[in-house]
Amino acid sequence: MKHTCLLTAILICFLLLTGCVEKEILDDLYIETGKAYDYVGEDRIRGTALFPIYLADKSIQNGTLSAEASSTREVLEKLERRSQQPLVRGSLDVVLIGEELAKKGIIDIGDSLQRDASVGARLFLTVTEGEAGELIKGNYGLRGNGTYLSNLIQHNISRRELPATNLHMFIYDYFQEGQTPYLPILKQLSNESVGITGIALFNKDKMIKKIPAKDMFFFKLMVDRYAEGSHVIKMGKEKSNGHVEKSIEASVTSLISRNKIIVKHHADPVEVTIRVKIRGIIREYTGKKLTPDKVVEVEKQMKKDIEENGIRMLKEFQELGIDPVGIGQIQKHGVRGFDFKEWEDSIYPRVKFNVDAKVQILEAGTVE
Repeated sequence: MKHTCLLTAILICFLLLTGCVEKEILDDLYIETGKAYDYVGEDRIRGTALFPIYLADKSIQNGTLSAEASSTREVLEKLERRSQQPLVRGSLDVVLIGEELAKKGIIDIGDSLQRDASVGARLFLTVTEGEAGELIKGNYGLRGNGTYLSNLIQHNISRRELPATNLHMFIYDYFQEGQTPYLPILKQLSNESVGITGIALFNKDKMIKKIPAKDMFFFKLMVDRYAEGSHVIKMGKEKSNGHVEKSIEASVTSLISRNKIIVKHHADPVEVTIRVKIRGIIREYTGKKLTPDKVVEVEKQMKKDIEENGIRMLKEFQELGIDPVGIGQIQKHGVRGFDFKEWEDSIYPRVKFNVDAKVQILEAGTVE
């Protein structure tokens, strides 16, 4: 009897507690999937919230709200006052930052996002050419702009030249000695499409350089790895049947790569070698005939391109005093009593760089 009374009392308590939970109906919320921030002058920023509006025919309309303030928290408060329904950030997929604001510093935005428990650390943080607020107001895809932009970035990380990046990685690199952060750059190509046009390099939280799209392949080889990708190699020119010279290209796909950074600590100056191993398959060749000798030429040309462009980029980073490859971080963990200030002031500016690429073509199609 006592057990029955106790069980009844517990069940009653559960019913009472259930009644205390605040209910939230999805149709009565604006669920943010994207956010954009732009600099508007005099230390003020404009924030634009993006949220999907689900219509009766099951299509999605992109809703936006904008407000100006001196901080992200104040922007959020103003947006709430202008919204007819509560704004919820739990489904935030992407945050866009205008290039002008990125050059002035973005750590306040990153810090605000990471302190919000409802925001996932894996959301994508990006820089935009032009105003971020204008880009986010486009009409991309059928599932809403937030999903479109998130899928665009994820696809380019998995299968193209964009290194892995998200909010968590940006914050980690910002606070890590010997590693400077980077973010993808988006550009609105039309009202219906967006493209990735490069990678923004930061000194602390200020954007100082852009890696153009043509160099993204070489950058990713040094900072990340390819699980699947493609690259076009220019092989010079050859004469066709009409004795007219035409440019020859080889398209290498199904790329798989890995890298290793080797630091000779006791050399003077310190020597840093980045070893890159890459394998792929030739899917297209615009020359007359792809013979085994031509395959060897493709390997040699790809090796030359990787080594020359890799060294060029490393020297550019060195001149700017930034280290997106994370050489300083490796040095810090590999040397006892490491003095990071000495590394930054007198050692890193004198480092001698080497890039050693090993290219292997696994398949070249049918060769007669």
